[in-house]
Amino acid sequence: MDMRPCILFVDDEERVVNQLRIIFRQDYEVHTATSGAAALQILRSTQIDVVVSDQRMPGMTGIEFLAQVRRLQPQAMRLLLTGYSDLAAIVGSVNEGEVFRFINKPWDHAEIQAIIATAVKAGNAARAAAVPTDQAVQDFMAQDSQRPQVLIIDDQRSDLDAMAQLLGEDHACLTAESVKDAIDLLSRHDVGVIVTEARVGNSDVGHFLHLLKRHYPLINTVMLTRASDADLVIRLINTSQIFRFATKPLRKSVLQLAVSAAMKEHGRFRISPELAHRHQVAEDKEASSDSVLLGSIVQSLKSLRKRVTGLWK
Repeated sequence: MDMRPCILFVDDEERVVNQLRIIFRQDYEVHTATSGAAALQILRSTQIDVVVSDQRMPGMTGIEFLAQVRRLQPQAMRLLLTGYSDLAAIVGSVNEGEVFRFINKPWDHAEIQAIIATAVKAGNAARAAAVPTDQAVQDFMAQDSQRPQVLIIDDQRSDLDAMAQLLGEDHACLTAESVKDAIDLLSRHDVGVIVTEARVGNSDVGHFLHLLKRHYPLINTVMLTRASDADLVIRLINTSQIFRFATKPLRKSVLQLAVSAAMKEHGRFRISPELAHRHQVAEDKEASSDSVLLGSIVQSLKSLRKRVTGLWK
């Protein structure tokens, strides 16, 4: 029996899947399909470690396919190949398919090999952990004497107050008008979910989210986006592992559902921290070189870790 990790590549162009097979066949058991339907047949009979799908395919888009993969084999790591920046597709891939990485076309051979290796490693680590049921998460969060809060970051006070009022029906909320204020609140409160735009004022929050997720992966982020943010959003998926997106103008029910899903996933991480391996961030050298921001985040997380047991090791 072949004990190598099992990879499934899906693209409607035969030459693309053939090329990927050649690149990866030495180190992995490789399966290929030229349609979502054919790939689903493979998934029904074969345990897959990593699924890599093109987005633009006839009959079934990559998003639609990965959403079905998530239901059929939820522990399979899901990656999306894309050659364009379509915000609706990007948002759908995260909200419906929970993709681990975006891979740009045309890809760099060394880069895609490194991404697949990271996905296999992250998936294996998470697979070893027990996955708590929804009821177990609900019971755990109900017993928690210091229930995790939602931290909302926005430079517009009126928007902050409106979101806090909306989300306050189900969650305790904190508000911050800057990244600096957010870091201060993290040092004093147990936060499970962050709600923020890709930009707060003139600041790109990507570095903050990357460093936070790298050092404390149990926190999930719900990002509010606009059509003009497409390229930035792709980068943040890879470097900050955004859990859910809500596009502006906001629909109240969409935001409420996204935050509730993010908090439930945070509860799973609190019970079984190894599951957070699935949210391993890609390297962001620029963020890592920001020693002032890094120092502030690490310092704020020290007190947070002291208040919460069973944290990421």
